[in-house]
Amino acid sequence: MTGLAGALLAAVLAAGGSALVPVSGGNALTLPAQRHIVHVDTGGSRPPSLLVAIQHGGSEGRGLVLYRSEDGLRTVRRVGDIQPDSTHTDRAELVAVGRDVALVYSYEGPQLAPSRRHDVWFQWWRYQSSADTWQPEPAVRVLDAADDSTGYSRALLTRDSKGRFWVQAFRVEVDGGSTAVVAVSTNGGQGFGAPQVLDRVNRRGGGRLLSVGTKLVFVYAMHDGFVPTRMRIRSDADPVDTWGPVREAFSEGIYHGAALSAVADGKGGMHLVYKDETERLYYRRFDGTSFGPRKLVEGTGDWALQAATTRVGDTLYIFYNRMRVLNQHTELRVRVLGADGGLGDAVTLAGNVTFKGYPNAVDVLPEGSAEAPCLYGEAVDASSRGTVSRVAMALDEQPSGAPFTLELVRAGASHELLAVDGAGTLYGLAAGGDRSRLMASTDGGVSWAARGQGGGNLWTLAAMTNGTLVAVASHGGAYSLQRSTDGGLTWKDEVSLGSYRAMGPRSFAELGGAWFFLEYQTFTSASAPVRVWASTNGGATWSVRSTLTAHRHGYALVADPVTGALWAMMGSNKTQAAVLRSTDGGRTWTTVLQGYGANAVAGVAMADGSLLLGQSTLFEPEHPKLLRLYADGRVSTVRELPGPAYSLVAAPGGGWVLGTAWFSAGDVQAPGDVSARLFTSGDARTWQEARRHERMSGADLARADVWGVLPSGELVVRMENVSGFGSAGNGFQVLRIKR
Repeated sequence: MTGLAGALLAAVLAAGGSALVPVSGGNALTLPAQRHIVHVDTGGSRPPSLLVAIQHGGSEGRGLVLYRSEDGLRTVRRVGDIQPDSTHTDRAELVAVGRDVALVYSYEGPQLAPSRRHDVWFQWWRYQSSADTWQPEPAVRVLDAADDSTGYSRALLTRDSKGRFWVQAFRVEVDGGSTAVVAVSTNGGQGFGAPQVLDRVNRRGGGRLLSVGTKLVFVYAMHDGFVPTRMRIRSDADPVDTWGPVREAFSEGIYHGAALSAVADGKGGMHLVYKDETERLYYRRFDGTSFGPRKLVEGTGDWALQAATTRVGDTLYIFYNRMRVLNQHTELRVRVLGADGGLGDAVTLAGNVTFKGYPNAVDVLPEGSAEAPCLYGEAVDASSRGTVSRVAMALDEQPSGAPFTLELVRAGASHELLAVDGAGTLYGLAAGGDRSRLMASTDGGVSWAARGQGGGNLWTLAAMTNGTLVAVASHGGAYSLQRSTDGGLTWKDEVSLGSYRAMGPRSFAELGGAWFFLEYQTFTSASAPVRVWASTNGGATWSVRSTLTAHRHGYALVADPVTGALWAMMGSNKTQAAVLRSTDGGRTWTTVLQGYGANAVAGVAMADGSLLLGQSTLFEPEHPKLLRLYADGRVSTVRELPGPAYSLVAAPGGGWVLGTAWFSAGDVQAPGDVSARLFTSGDARTWQEARRHERMSGADLARADVWGVLPSGELVVRMENVSGFGSAGNGFQVLRIKR
């Protein structure tokens, strides 16, 4: 999408979910019954991964691609192509087996006709621990259309209690009907037996094959059939060709047979959410033998209404898209089904004016997870190209997390650290060297190589989630904003800032497809106009979104992708300091906290929409503390700090790391204390000191701040004026999380 349509899409996404990758349209995540996303724990200190299969439909020339995420689908990275031919729109279902992923892929689209191309394929993606990635094995053909007289679609995959793989698909027949078939592998997917016929329906079929305890359950219906939904059950103890009889599952049909989402309940049954032929959304529970009564989830019917479910313990989260204006305005909502069977009120997670197509979610998440993410297709309208976007439901006020420590892996004093990108590349400057010569390390700081001239003296560098670098550099005392799309080799799209600069990487934030930059200034102690800049095209151009006039400094921005809010921290005296909040993409701001105690340069958005905020105050009686700040102005103290907070980040695998500085100014630090510190917490309530770093002799300020995460899950810490890091006291450490 280009031009006006692309700009419109970027604008409307800013008020809704977070856009991830471009796709052919809002219904890119069809088939709803399939499990497109799986949760994989790779072990060690690495954070858990979410792997997702997305059919791009030709957008950017891509077909079916496997992506990974270690931040709850806030960002994704390409693992590899499952099926790159976008002219054959295959969709995949994934099953996690330890650290490996098994999947099937087959054709799915609004129209189905016999074709020899419509085969069903099984494939392993094996985890490679040394490289922390997944590699595909050769695909195995499970069902072969052979010629143009038939074809298969809507393949499903499950693994029974004995470790056997079962693949179910529908075979299209020449008369327009379809036959439900299943094939089983008893050798780990190396080969599959001959297909078994389970039933035949008069129109195109759809359904769900699911392993529940020691049984397999197959629930199915057909397009526009207006007949009862059927089911078949088998016991894992029976011979592989033995199934129970065809019987009625419940009296109404399922829209298209496939408009459903199902997950095992962990007790031998399943949760099923489906759309019936009247286009309304219902829930039923299967107890291992039969389905119980239905509960209405959504009564506003629409052709695109679909559900996606996530189970956490005994709680079920039901995501769905509710139409407001036909094909143009859809809300992405969630309802919670508790362990007692009660269905909570609907919560709107994304209500911006876009078309939101079929959703998909992780079927099961571990208890203690902070949030449940959901992906969905999003576009200007139902006929336009769009993106896969993300929302999330906060699961608890605080995630439960175990305490952890930080173990030194390596340290370096040869380079001043500037930034760490999502791929784990470290960017910096040679100690005592040219500030315009950018250096980079792709091996965690072991070795460094020159990248390019930075278009001036580089002071601040930030790595955006798509890999673009944005920097603030100076020429003769004047500052400018610029970007690099090739890892720092070349720089372009310079924007003059005059006397304004950036305080650090946290001067930048991303929200809803837009990038934001908050200015910092050092030329006056009086209040000065501080601009909030925004870019909706990846930093190619920037415009002033708002100008804040009552403050001296712009310290940091924090984006909250769950609520769509943007927080700004401003300084610095009792009349200038404030924490501001914007819910319209930085156009207007509300003061949430004001006064000298609002001085803060470190914060992180929490799952409930509040801000965990580290004060950077220097003078009593406003001793620096870690605060919990809510949008309505409520504030609570979490704990006192030994010095001003300068960094606060979420740790891979759960929990947080807080960095406090030592400052010669002020009177808040204990006599004899000359150290910067790192603290860790698993629950954001209880904190423990993890590491201490003494200031370099003669320094006025010492800092140790987490500035990035390697793909291994190890933290990269920037050292400033710290003893043991050369004559300048600058460098970095790589720390391993030990739980």
